[in-house]
Amino acid sequence: MLKKKMAAGAIALAMFGTLGLAACNDGSAGGGGSASGSIPTPDVSCDVPKGNVDDSKIDTSKVEGEITFQTQGLQNDFGDFFRAKIKEFEDANPGVKINWTDQGGGAEFDQTITAQASNCKMADVVNVPSSTILALSKSNLLMDYDVKAPGIGDKFVKSIWDSTALGAGNHHTALPWYFGPYITTYNKEVFKRAGLDENKPPKTMDELFDAAAKVGADGQGDYGIYGSPEWYMIAQLHGMGVKLLNDDKTAFNFADNENAVKYVTKLAELYANGSIPKDSLTGEPDPGKAYTDGNLAFGTPNASFLKSVKSNNATVYENTGVGPFPTNSGIKPVFEGQYIGVSVTTKNAPLAMKFAEWMTNAENELAWARDGGAIIFPAVAKSLDELVANPPKIADDPVFKAAYEEAAKAAKDAEAYTDVFYATGAVKDALVENVNKAIRGEVEPKAALKTAQDQMNEKLKALGD
Repeated sequence: MLKKKMAAGAIALAMFGTLGLAACNDGSAGGGGSASGSIPTPDVSCDVPKGNVDDSKIDTSKVEGEITFQTQGLQNDFGDFFRAKIKEFEDANPGVKINWTDQGGGAEFDQTITAQASNCKMADVVNVPSSTILALSKSNLLMDYDVKAPGIGDKFVKSIWDSTALGAGNHHTALPWYFGPYITTYNKEVFKRAGLDENKPPKTMDELFDAAAKVGADGQGDYGIYGSPEWYMIAQLHGMGVKLLNDDKTAFNFADNENAVKYVTKLAELYANGSIPKDSLTGEPDPGKAYTDGNLAFGTPNASFLKSVKSNNATVYENTGVGPFPTNSGIKPVFEGQYIGVSVTTKNAPLAMKFAEWMTNAENELAWARDGGAIIFPAVAKSLDELVANPPKIADDPVFKAAYEEAAKAAKDAEAYTDVFYATGAVKDALVENVNKAIRGEVEPKAALKTAQDQMNEKLKALGD
C-alpha cells in the first residue's frame, strides 16, 4: 500500500506542483514516524537509514565511498567547470568518488525526479529548481538541514534563507544555489517611435501597461508586450501585490483580488487594441525571438537572453535599455532559483552532506556565478557581495553592464515568493490557459480567474483524497 500510494502521489505532485502526500502509514518498511519524532520518515519503497531521520547531526569530518550528483541541464555547456570542481573535491578527500549525471530540464523534469525519489533511485545529491522543491519537501524526501547540519544556512542571504523553509516543521530541505533576478528589458527605438521617453523604463505594472498601450497605438507596426505570459505571469502578479494562496497555504484564493482582475483586464485591452501580437498566445512562450526581430517594446525579464539578442541582432541589442522589474511599492524582488538537496534515502549521508555543503560554499557559488556568461547570482551573502563589487567580464559591455547592475540590485533584496512553489505544472497551466482565454476576449477577466481558481483547487484537493 505504501509503495503504490507513494509512486502515484509522487507523480501527482510532479504533474500538479502542489502540496504533498496524505501518508498511508501502516508501519511497513520505510514508513512511519521519525526515530525520535522531529523528522518525518517518508513512505518509500526502501528502508531509510536511521541516521538520516533521527535528531543527530551528521558527522562529515571523515568521508569515504561514492555518491551520485545530478544537475539539471548543465552537462552540455558547463561540463569542464563541473568536472574540474568534482576533481577538486575528490583530491581534497582521498578515497571518495563523485559520479556526475545530468537530467535535462523541460516539462517532464519534475515528474521524472519525483518518480525517482519515490522509488529510492534519486541521486544522493540533486540540483533541482523551485518547482521541484515543494514536491520533494512536502513528501519528506529531502534531508532536513536544520537538524542534520545546524547553522548551514547562516552563509546565505538572510531574506532568501528565511523564505525557503518548505520542509516539515518549517525546516530547510534545500540549499539555495543560484538565480537570475528579473529585470525589465526594452527597445529604445520602439519607445521613441511611440513617443515614450527612451530613458524612463516603467517601474510598476501600471506604467508598463500604459507604455505598451502607447506602442500599440503608434501606427508603426510595433507591439507593446508579448502575449502569453506563461514564464512570468506569477512574478508580475506578485509585483502587483497579488497573493495566489490563502494565509495557511491550503487553497488558492485570488479570483476576487482587484489587482488580479486589473492585470487580466489590462492584458485583454492590450490584445484588443493591437498591442499584443495575435499569434503570441498560442506559440512559443518566450518573447526573446520576437524581441530580437525589432518591433516588440519589452523583452524577456531574465537578462541572460540578451546574449542571444547580441548574437542575432546587434542593432536591437545596442538599442536595448534596462530597468527594474515592475513592482508596487514595498514588494521585494522574487528569488526563483536553483537549489541543492540531499536525498533522505542516501546510503552515504556524510559524503552527500559534505559535497552539498561544499558545492554551495562561498568560493564555489562565486566561481559558478562567474562561469559561462549568463547573468546569474549566488545565494551566499559573501559571494553575492563580492560578485557585485567585482562583476565578471560579461559586465564590460555597456548593455550587459546595465543589465547586470540592475539584476544585482534585485539580487541583494530578493526573497522567495512561496506561491511560486505551488503554482507549477498543471496548476500553473490552468491559470495560464484561463487567463489567455480572457486576453483573447472569450470570457470576462473575473470569470476566467474564478474558473482558474476552481480548477487549481481541484488539483490540490485531489492530492488529499
